[in-house]
Amino acid sequence: MLDPQTRQQLQTKFQQIKPQLKGQFSGLSDQDLDVGRTDPDTLIETISRKTGQGREQVEQSVRQLVSSTNF
Repeated sequence: MLDPQTRQQLQTKFQQIKPQLKGQFSGLSDQDLDVGRTDPDTLIETISRKTGQGREQVEQSVRQLVSSTNF
């Protein structure tokens, strides 16, 4: 599960991160990604299921995107 700070940053920076998520995790629809705006945990689960990557691996990738994206 994402920590509260990362969840907040993901929601705050979502519009900037969305194209990067779509590029990094192929096979995701805009609808899949839009869930992340309000429910980051469901987004992580969806990415994990659609890509076959483990949840922890997906969380780590999302954390890196969040921390590397500036406002």
